[in-house]
Amino acid sequence: MHINTGKLTMDRRNFFAAALGAGGLFFTEKGLFAQTLTLTPAVTEGPYYPNVLPLDRDNDLLVINNAITPGVGTIAWISGRILDRNGNPIRNAVIEIWQADNLGSYIHTSGALNGSRDGNFQGYGTFETASDGRYLFRTIKPGLYPGRVRHVHAKVTLAGGRSLTTQLFVEGETANDSVLSGVTNAAQRNSLIRPWTAIPGSAIGALATNWDIVVDFTPADTSSITKPTLITTGGVSSGASFRRGAASGSWVTLQGNALSTTTRTWRSGDFTTPARLPESLDGVSVSINNQPASVFYISPTQINVLAPDTTTEGNVQVTVTNAQGTSDPVTVAFNRLMPAFFQFPNENIAAVRADGALIGPTGLIDGVTTVPAKPGETIQLFGTGFGTTTPGITAGTVVTSPAQTASPVTVRVDSQDAQVSYAGITSAGLYQINITVPANLADGDYPVTAEVSGTRTLKFAKLAVAKAAGAMAFPSQRLNRTDKQHFLTLVRRIRNEA
Repeated sequence: MHINTGKLTMDRRNFFAAALGAGGLFFTEKGLFAQTLTLTPAVTEGPYYPNVLPLDRDNDLLVINNAITPGVGTIAWISGRILDRNGNPIRNAVIEIWQADNLGSYIHTSGALNGSRDGNFQGYGTFETASDGRYLFRTIKPGLYPGRVRHVHAKVTLAGGRSLTTQLFVEGETANDSVLSGVTNAAQRNSLIRPWTAIPGSAIGALATNWDIVVDFTPADTSSITKPTLITTGGVSSGASFRRGAASGSWVTLQGNALSTTTRTWRSGDFTTPARLPESLDGVSVSINNQPASVFYISPTQINVLAPDTTTEGNVQVTVTNAQGTSDPVTVAFNRLMPAFFQFPNENIAAVRADGALIGPTGLIDGVTTVPAKPGETIQLFGTGFGTTTPGITAGTVVTSPAQTASPVTVRVDSQDAQVSYAGITSAGLYQINITVPANLADGDYPVTAEVSGTRTLKFAKLAVAKAAGAMAFPSQRLNRTDKQHFLTLVRRIRNEA
C-alpha cells in the first residue's frame, strides 16, 4: 500500500517539535510587571447564569455542536490570560462566559427577551487554561436588553474551588450602566472596559478584544506535599486540546504535585523490551482504568503518558505511583475516541507545509519562521485520539509502519470540506492528516475541525491562509523510524510548567 505521508527534513522536524514542546513558554514570565497589575473586581452574577447548562459547552459560542448555521451577530474573539495577584499565569483555571444573543436573550429558561431567542447561538461556553494562563472564545458582540449596556459575564474558578465572577464591557458603550458604575475604584472599573477592534483583513468585519483577568488569590501552596497528588479538576486531560478526560491510545497530560523528583523524557535505555514503550521512568508509573500507561515525560507537576486501549466508554480511575506512594484516584471520562489537534501558540493548528515550514501567521514563534498556508496546497496536520487503525496498533507498542485510521476522517476549513488524502498513525499515539486547503479561500485565519465516527474535535483551531505563501507538491514517501521517533517530541511538555 502506498501512503502519501510526506517526509520532512530533520531541521524542520526539530523546529516543529520545539514549537509544540515549548507550549505556553512563549507567553509566560513569572511575576512580570506584577507591580502594575490591577485586580479584576467582582461584580454581580446577574439573573441569567444558565439554570440548565447546554450540551455543547465549548469555547465556540457561534456554532452549536455540528450545526451548519451559525448564530446571528458580529463575530467577536475574546482572549486573554488568567493571572494571580503576583502576575503569574494560572494553569487549570476554568473560565465560563455567558451573554445575550443578538436579540438580547440569554439561554436561561427565563431569559428570552420578548419570547424570542437565536436558536443557533450557544450562549455559554467554558475554557480551561494551560501553563500560559491563556483562554480564547469565539462569540458575537453581545446584544442589548433593557436597563443594561452590552456586556459579557465571566466566572473564573481555580482547581481548589476559589472563584471570581465579573463582567466585560465594550469601550465606548458604557454610559449609565448600573453594574459598572457600582465599581467605585476607577482603575478596577476601567479594567472591565476593553476596546473591541476590527480584525485587519477580516472579510466579515470580525472583532477582537483582549482581557486579562487578575484574581486576588493564588493556587494553594503545595510545598509540603510529599505523596503524589493529582489535581481533581482538570488534572487529567488530552495532551493536545486540554479537554478533560482521556481517550484510548491517545496522548494524555496529568497535572498535580509531587508526581516525580526528576524531570526528563524517556531515553533509549528505558526501552527494556524493544517492541514496547516504557511503563515507568525513575520509578514513576501511571494507571488508567487499572491498566499501565506508557510514560513519556515526568516532572514534579506534570506527566505525559500514552493511554492504554479501551473498548468501552465511561468513568475510570487514574493514579500515579512513585517512591512516596500512590496518589488518591481521580475519576475521569475514558473514551474510545477523543480527536484533537495539537496547536501552536494562540490556537494556531499544528501544521506543516511540504517543504517542512511551520504554518502560522508571520512572527508567531520567536526565532522560528512561520508562513501561512496557500489555497490549493496540501499540508500536514497533527493530532491524537482519532481511534483504531487498519492494521490495528496496540497502545504501548512501538510503531514501525504507518497505519490508516479504521474510520474515515473528514476535515472542514471554515465551512468548507477539505480533501483528505491520508489520515493515520505515524508514531505512537500521533496521527498525521494530510489535507488540501480549499482553493477559494481568501487571506485570513480559518477555524479547522475534524470528525471521525461522529465525534468531532473542538470547534476551532486556527489555520492561517495567504495566497502569496507559495506551494510545493508532497513527495510520496513514508516516514522512517528516525522521523517517527523525532515526532514523539510533539508531546514533550505539551503543557509546560510556567
